[in-house]
Amino acid sequence: MTRINLMPGAPSAEPVARVRPKLILRPRKPLNKRELASVFDRVRKRVLKGGEPFGIFVIKHGEGRVFRLLSIRDPNFEAQFRVNKALQHMIGIYDGGAELGDVYDDLYQFDRLSAA
Repeated sequence: MTRINLMPGAPSAEPVARVRPKLILRPRKPLNKRELASVFDRVRKRVLKGGEPFGIFVIKHGEGRVFRLLSIRDPNFEAQFRVNKALQHMIGIYDGGAELGDVYDDLYQFDRLSAA
């Protein structure tokens, strides 16, 4: 005797094949005005204060992004620097002698297609 499930939506006895998504380059997403203003204010304070070089990294956080400024002496700096370059997560490395206009241009150009 074979059991027949007549209820729609009920789980079936058939195994479900799980498909693993392919690792692909995410679509480009430039910084919006709010992100640009927020990150630039933090970078400006750090550059004007002087001191040791630091890197700016973009890290996926849930549905959004987080921008981290890490000193080159921070142990997390090396880990973030080794993350897959295809994700284009590092914006740049700067120190106290950086020109703020150049930093702003780097932030503005992050993840934009080059006009070639």
